[in-house]
Amino acid sequence: MQQKLFMKSATLAGLMGMLLLTASCTSPEALFGQLDDTASPEKAKLEKKIMVSELTPTIAVGFESGRSGLADIEKGRLLGFIDAQEIEFGETVEVEFPNIQGAGGLGEQRFAEVAAFLQDRGFSVAPRLTAESTTDSLRVFFVKYVATVDPNCEKGWYKPKGLGYENLPLPYMGCANANALANMVANPRDLVDPSSEDNALGERAAKAVQKYRGGSSGGAAAAASN
Repeated sequence: MQQKLFMKSATLAGLMGMLLLTASCTSPEALFGQLDDTASPEKAKLEKKIMVSELTPTIAVGFESGRSGLADIEKGRLLGFIDAQEIEFGETVEVEFPNIQGAGGLGEQRFAEVAAFLQDRGFSVAPRLTAESTTDSLRVFFVKYVATVDPNCEKGWYKPKGLGYENLPLPYMGCANANALANMVANPRDLVDPSSEDNALGERAAKAVQKYRGGSSGGAAAAASN
């Protein structure tokens, strides 16, 4: 009985020795397969892309045959379009310039009617030439930009399955900064086509500071002297 136990112990010890020898002479790639992701400066970046898409919502404003006046129901539809698209005061709205010339310049009169309606409400109007035009309607276009974050961020906080020996950042790292930037920017178009600086803003601020430092009779300086 003791001899059998000794033989089993010797066999187990031999197997353990062979496994240890194999592990010491074999790379992790041979044991676990080829590693696709290994740590590198390029793969360790936490940047997440922000995609900016250009959208052009459109509404067709109808006219009665042979007339250029804008009906009240069409004015209501146009105001509803403005509210739905959240068009801000002073933004540019494009109005289709008709390529079908009606009798007595009817197309131009309709264009002027829609443009005047929009301008009276504080919007900037620009004509848009189109390849096709209908007989008794004009289209109104509003070009806007929408910022969306890297699709990997939509998965939320998660940890990939498997071993973590590659020492890489988790996939969701950087999503918080990207989401914050996409939500904070007033106009996503500035991310792809930044608007030019307005020198007048700086000039007005500088004049206010100059008046304050010069002890002008108005403003904060006068209030401080009282």
